[in-house]
Amino acid sequence: MRKRYPFLAACLVLSLSASAQLGFVRGDSIPVYSPSQLNFPWAGGLNFCQFSEIDLDQDGLLDLFVFDRTGNRITTYINTGTPNQISYKHAPEYQRLFPDLHDWAVLRDYNCDGKADIFTYQSPGFRVFENTSTGSNLQFTLRYNIVLSDYNPQGNPNMVNLYVSPVDIPAIRDIDNDGDLDVLTFSILGSFIEYHENTAMQSPFGCDTLMFELGSYCWGNFSENALNNSIALNQSCRMASPEATDDGQINHQPDQLLHAGSCLECIDIDRDDDKEVVIGDISATNSVMVRNGGTPQSALGDSVDANYPSYDSSVAMAIFPCAFQVDVNNDNKKDLVFSPNVTTAAENYKSVWLYNNTGLTDSVVADFAQNNFLQDHMIEVGEGAYPVWYDYDADGDQDLFIGNYGYYNSGQYHSKIALYKNTGSAANPSFLLQTTDFAFIFGSGSGIQNLAFSFGDLDGDGDKDLLIGDYNGKLHFYQKLPGNPDNFVIAQPNYQGIDVGSFAAPQIIDVDRDGLLDLLIGRQSPGRLSYYRNTGTASNPVFTQMSSFFGGVEVNAPFYSTGHSAPFLYDVGGSYKLLVGSESGWIWHFDNIDGNLAGNFNLIDSTYMDIWEGARTHLSGADVNGDAIMDLAIGNYSGGVALYLGDNNVSTGSLYGNDDAAFELYPNPASGSVTVNVPEFSVYVDVRFGITNLLGQQVMNQTLSMQRTAINISALPKGVYICTLEIDGKRAQRKLIVQQ
Repeated sequence: MRKRYPFLAACLVLSLSASAQLGFVRGDSIPVYSPSQLNFPWAGGLNFCQFSEIDLDQDGLLDLFVFDRTGNRITTYINTGTPNQISYKHAPEYQRLFPDLHDWAVLRDYNCDGKADIFTYQSPGFRVFENTSTGSNLQFTLRYNIVLSDYNPQGNPNMVNLYVSPVDIPAIRDIDNDGDLDVLTFSILGSFIEYHENTAMQSPFGCDTLMFELGSYCWGNFSENALNNSIALNQSCRMASPEATDDGQINHQPDQLLHAGSCLECIDIDRDDDKEVVIGDISATNSVMVRNGGTPQSALGDSVDANYPSYDSSVAMAIFPCAFQVDVNNDNKKDLVFSPNVTTAAENYKSVWLYNNTGLTDSVVADFAQNNFLQDHMIEVGEGAYPVWYDYDADGDQDLFIGNYGYYNSGQYHSKIALYKNTGSAANPSFLLQTTDFAFIFGSGSGIQNLAFSFGDLDGDGDKDLLIGDYNGKLHFYQKLPGNPDNFVIAQPNYQGIDVGSFAAPQIIDVDRDGLLDLLIGRQSPGRLSYYRNTGTASNPVFTQMSSFFGGVEVNAPFYSTGHSAPFLYDVGGSYKLLVGSESGWIWHFDNIDGNLAGNFNLIDSTYMDIWEGARTHLSGADVNGDAIMDLAIGNYSGGVALYLGDNNVSTGSLYGNDDAAFELYPNPASGSVTVNVPEFSVYVDVRFGITNLLGQQVMNQTLSMQRTAINISALPKGVYICTLEIDGKRAQRKLIVQQ
């Protein structure tokens, strides 16, 4: 689980000036070409996505919200509104304003205020966050932690949780056209779709509430085959009411869990005011559309398009394609976007299929447009992105290399290294994709799976060789030969018999400062680092394991079974610092390294500068824009890269260079008390500080009267909280980990 917030940049000395303080600002303006210019190259990649519309900036245009099941990652895109064109720009400043979401998330306006609210999975059903934005300040407040429905509306009320599984996606639309949102979801017991009618409009409360009752056990009177996604029409309803436990939730026994996974979207295909349904299934590669030949109040499936849209290029993905209806090209007609509803083993770099709606307004004629919507305008390398800066052509500027776990293709992952050459200069970088298979590593039949790598001179000949870590925890040595900059050949597979277990992530660096290059290697589990010292020579290195728990570093986070540590050791004014990427996506920051190689390092922060770019982060630092300050490339498992430019002049410490209120929160993690420091306190009039839990419940709120205030948190249970500072109408937030 994760959340992103504005932060005050920590002090980090990187230049010759001892007083320099480093902040980071997202470097979205540095151009990338592939071969044409990408609109948002540093957006971070997309894998298995869900799409919704929302007005993020309150300008009257519907923008785009994308939820990626890979890492439960959110990306947001502002619609610039060019008529009849796709015209989005990546807007990462909004991503951090959404609450923690997982498994599935769709945005719908449930209370008729014109603002899209959040419907998202919450075991064993779903919860709802209300969009409580004011002006241009986007914010959400938890309204329903679990949504109930009356499963026996004709008799004694049987109010239990409206069940939706974590692998399903329900259709949340106004099915009966009465002005409120209803729900279609597959029954847990089988192949029928349940219709839960929202009776809010018939109540005294009107649209400003959710009041569900089971309207039908078999909406449309059709069923889906239990073994495949074939549809049987004219099926009678199952009549039974689920039993509720004492806490009001359905008692789901393991032997009842027959429904494996389906996704639903409701659209009016034929302009007759009733809703058709598009179905995706976990066991299928295609999409099915069932036409509604009934009415909005009494649905009746009367025909089936078993390979929707059969009149065009039918949807055909490796597994579980799901439909989402959004207008992406500003023509006032809802288009269809399809993406797999899985977490692995499906299309991952061409996984967003766009069908333009070429029909009349309020109808749908799906015309296939592309299979990489949004992905075609960002750095996208499938699953896993492992960036490395290296001036491979010795022209004085940094080039960008990106390894991956693999591009999914016909049941297999193809692991490659992409090269984006800097065709600009050291001061004005510009990157152009040269190849997706640098050194022909995949094309040569190496068979190496998961390419995490590092460059370094391992044979003492003055040029840098390539060392690749793989899925099995082993290393492979590719020697740089004279000639072209990409002239690498495999010199030693299973290099020196080194094996760290799984997902080896190497860095070549002189750890002990003896003039010889050593190895640091991250691994999947338990998220520790291995240190191999070079006990040989520069031209004939012998790597001897000194520690498999180097520095006491372990980046396993709560709720994660693996760590996927990825080290980046770097020098700051003659002193080593260590950043470590992790499975959770947080970056861990350590010091007290020099002279302490056999001891435990000092953990400065397990959420370094509150940067979160997705699950399984890898990072690499270098001066990319010629200002003598380190910049960061951060890869994630969605297959993309984010660029953070170092900036000594960032006074607010904002990730996005905005004017949010700045404050420090330390220590973090904390127990007993935490200190709030507001650097420019004397110039402010009204300073308020509050703490909420992840359910949106406020647990503390007070006015601050001094620059540094110690807040007593001894009464707070162990867990993750959100701290909010409000200064003269400006707001900033930080995550706080309480460890009592």
